[in-house]
Amino acid sequence: MHHFYGIVEDRQDPLKIGRVRVRIHGIHTADKSLIGTPDLPWAQVLLPTTSAGLSGLGFNSHGLVEGTTVFGFFRDGSKQDPIIIGVGTGITTDGFKQEVGGTILSRRVDRGFNDPRRLTPTDYKGTDDDVTPTADSKRSWGLNKALDTAPIIPESLSITYTGSGSTITNPTLTESDLPYYPLYFGESDLSKFARGDGTYEHRSISGIVESKNITAVVDSIKNADPNLAVFPNSKANPVYPYNKVMASESGHMLEIDDTLDAERIAVEHRSGTFHSIEPDGSQMTRVVNDQYTVICKDNEVHIGGKVNVVIMGDSNIKTYGDVKLKGYGKGEIDVTGTMDIKSGGDMTLQSAKTLKLKAQVIQEGS
Repeated sequence: MHHFYGIVEDRQDPLKIGRVRVRIHGIHTADKSLIGTPDLPWAQVLLPTTSAGLSGLGFNSHGLVEGTTVFGFFRDGSKQDPIIIGVGTGITTDGFKQEVGGTILSRRVDRGFNDPRRLTPTDYKGTDDDVTPTADSKRSWGLNKALDTAPIIPESLSITYTGSGSTITNPTLTESDLPYYPLYFGESDLSKFARGDGTYEHRSISGIVESKNITAVVDSIKNADPNLAVFPNSKANPVYPYNKVMASESGHMLEIDDTLDAERIAVEHRSGTFHSIEPDGSQMTRVVNDQYTVICKDNEVHIGGKVNVVIMGDSNIKTYGDVKLKGYGKGEIDVTGTMDIKSGGDMTLQSAKTLKLKAQVIQEGS
């Protein structure tokens, strides 16, 4: 059995069964005029037993991307049927290959062992990855997917707290950004959050104030209700290797952190919406745009402490059954503008002691 290391160059499997094209070290050349990415054999990817591998059941997708280093073996003696059984991680360098004379070859989309994707499908025209390239005019297939339809990490987020929602700004890629993967050089391929090098200021309002200059927005919230001026920060303090992180290509992230005294579970969307279960069991949730919740039967909520709610816009509560509001302490309804209290039937105002009506004018209605 012959084992190998290789680099994934294509994952657009026409059969949609998870195969990838791999350029294999020691077998394939980096010269695409001799073997272009579309000419590489498809490799089957073996999944763990958490996938049924049948009828779409279980975890049935791998996480390989263009540029991933993979390890596998050939199922046949002619070395045309590769099987992928693992992934290699390391510290990625600017160059991808060192020649015999010591020259370091830079990463380029027109060289093998690199992410071959270009900005748009039309950019493949006239290249070795095009349909019917010059080097092989009889070939009738080529690459047809590019970065214009691929996932991408946001360049910036604009998050506001006064009802206008948030916006995501994606970067505009140019030729200088190619090859797109790997995203960075000179550091571990593991997520910086798994290594304990990530920061979590983006999950707190105070951090957003500093980076996005929305002090006035936070002041308006404080002025609305000074009791709500406390916005807790996450207690995240991951230590390698205890934080298990799954990060996606578009910027989503799932963390299961077992760091002592900082144990957390956190899910974050690329938009800035996140949910975190903190070390003491507290929960933090931020929804940067609209939220919709439907409960088709009963809903019971028990709160052992106080509740503060600030609504920066209008509020509308409607009940199609009876309404009961009971308090065992003092009560107060304070409305700055006009207020109407209506009843379709009889109305009773009852007080165990004095009932007071205060107004500049008391007018009897019809």
